[in-house]
Amino acid sequence: MSKLDSTSDTESNVIEAKQAKDHTGSVAEAFFIANLLFVGIFYVFLWVLYFLSYKNASEVSKRHLKQTLIASSITTSIVVVLNIIIIFTTGYASAPALILAEVYLMLIVPLFMIVGILGFTKAVQGMDFSFPLIGKFVRKPITDNVL
Repeated sequence: MSKLDSTSDTESNVIEAKQAKDHTGSVAEAFFIANLLFVGIFYVFLWVLYFLSYKNASEVSKRHLKQTLIASSITTSIVVVLNIIIIFTTGYASAPALILAEVYLMLIVPLFMIVGILGFTKAVQGMDFSFPLIGKFVRKPITDNVL
């Protein structure tokens, strides 16, 4: 075994050890899922997690955290926009408000929930996951080959 091989093995072992101890990605994914159901408070928790843990997180956890922040920003923005539309048009006690709420709860939440559950299972395993459409805004996926 050459010195280069032993160095890359040592580096990959250090990276794997850091990922095994780091649960930031799992917590971020869990907060993302919770934000879909309880909009607002878990969005704030995600930002707190970002400011407290991002610097010391593994690369995989950083990627999970960035993607969940982007996705949570999108879903929270959708809820805010829908509420503004409802308030300035017909009010909450109307059929259009009910339709908008149903579209959000029956279409948007399940789409993001599926992605969130997939991301959570990968984060728990310490694996990288790329959100559809959102993953391309975060740097390229991490490969297993460390050279």
